[in-house]
Amino acid sequence: MFIERQQKSRGGFTLVEVMVATGLFGVASLALCSVYLFSTTSFAALVNYAELDKINRTAMDTMTKEIRAAQAVTAATPSSFTIINGDGVNVNYSFNPLSGKLQRTPAGGSPQTLLSDCTLLAFNLYQRNPVGGTYDIYPAATNNWAATVKCVSLTWKASRQMPGGNSVSENIQTARVVMRNQQITH
Repeated sequence: MFIERQQKSRGGFTLVEVMVATGLFGVASLALCSVYLFSTTSFAALVNYAELDKINRTAMDTMTKEIRAAQAVTAATPSSFTIINGDGVNVNYSFNPLSGKLQRTPAGGSPQTLLSDCTLLAFNLYQRNPVGGTYDIYPAATNNWAATVKCVSLTWKASRQMPGGNSVSENIQTARVVMRNQQITH
């Protein structure tokens, strides 16, 4: 007597199932890699913006504090202005567009770089006219402007190359600073 054994079918994968699983795994991996690359680029951009903002706020705070306490503006050009600060010291703020640096230089002192990576900077001088109790400001008079300047407007744009070198982070700061200790000379 001869007994034939039945063979159990083995639970393997067919070629079609392996190809479909490989394709799905590839698509999922590609999506995951895209999310990872986007996340790292976004994180680098956020770090860059945060550093620019910190540097810009520090520079703006330094300038604002000194201009508010200033006694007078003694000289002004499109890229620099000089004030007599609250301690009676002449302080020059100047911007060099070639180096991209904004520097603060006290009389007889060494220059201090407040900003680097600056691509645009503008200083504007204004006066206040006592009209009906308003606090409006107007461009400083052209004749004897130093006696009428009461407000300094600052605007700059700082930009920095992103890590990887394919894009740029920019930060724009603007402020109007009123001189509170202005010495009126007629």
